[in-house]
Amino acid sequence: MSRKSNRSVVISVRLDETTSAAVDLLVNAGLAQSRSEAASQFISIGVQSSEELLLKAKQLEETVRALKDEMLDAVKSKNLDKVKRLLEIDEKLKDAKSEEGQTAVLMAAYYRANEIKELLLQKGAELNLYEAAAVGNTARIKEIVSEAPKLINSHSFDGYTPLGLAAHFGHEEAAAYLLDRGADINLKGKDGKLNNTALHASIAGNHINIVKLLLTHGADINSQCEGETRKGFTPLHVAAHFNRFEIAKMLLENGANPLMRNSESLTPSEYAIAKGNNEIADIIQSFHRI
Repeated sequence: MSRKSNRSVVISVRLDETTSAAVDLLVNAGLAQSRSEAASQFISIGVQSSEELLLKAKQLEETVRALKDEMLDAVKSKNLDKVKRLLEIDEKLKDAKSEEGQTAVLMAAYYRANEIKELLLQKGAELNLYEAAAVGNTARIKEIVSEAPKLINSHSFDGYTPLGLAAHFGHEEAAAYLLDRGADINLKGKDGKLNNTALHASIAGNHINIVKLLLTHGADINSQCEGETRKGFTPLHVAAHFNRFEIAKMLLENGANPLMRNSESLTPSEYAIAKGNNEIADIIQSFHRI
């Protein structure tokens, strides 16, 4: 094997009686200055004598990594047949994860690959809090929150809150549970692109019942996104962007300010006109005169 650098790393290991006695023997004989040095010598000898085994392990590691990459690519491209074939090769691929931390089941949710998502869940894909929120598994959310309540107002590896994920993907029961357990209704994401609230997220997902739920619980109806993609967008701007007529009416009837401006100094109606969404612009403008 190629020679590596001599950089040392401290690890903690538990030794059985035989190995512990061998370590003590080296120290007592003066062949090592400490038990740590003695253990390090044994590890080094073991590594040097196990080159063939380590080469096999390296090849296996590369194979596993390639299969994980194939799984994630198949999920992203919504290739259900390929996902099934890969799971037949190794069912543990249901928990495949990218280096950034995105799992196969979370990617399936993000890409709206619903058949693949359901298949992975049927296979028993392990869910953390954010994944459980994204797929609406309230039972798993309850289990995690009961053990670690502080996670309820945390952010995923890619910057989303549990409530924001539940709201965006339309899981009313999960969103209601998170609110009842103290989720900060106005906590914004940290993804960098949107940095929005759960209310913005529910409008983007077109989930009118969750919009109602959040408004009932006192969501800030004029909160503005802080990310680069929709900087300064209020929930009404988001409704204008996606042409959500009923949601726009609901927001206006509940006191949304139709004159607030985004980072480009456009009101929701001005933005709607710029997008060519003239009908929703008319709806918003009608509230200017009230």
